[in-house]
Amino acid sequence: MCSTREARIARIGAAIDEVAAAARAGGATGHADVNELAARLASIWAMVAELDPALAARLRSYFPDTR
Repeated sequence: MCSTREARIARIGAAIDEVAAAARAGGATGHADVNELAARLASIWAMVAELDPALAARLRSYFPDTR
């Protein structure tokens, strides 16, 4: 885990850039693997939630029927 807040924010930015590149690159089919993109986005969300637990808690209240 990154030790400073700034480093963690930089890692989130890099991860977003990686997802964007993967989405653009597609693959042999010309489409990105949806499951891979979903896993990457979930990982980014976990980093954001770790950085700001209050934000993560608020999101749950927007979608009370989901877990």
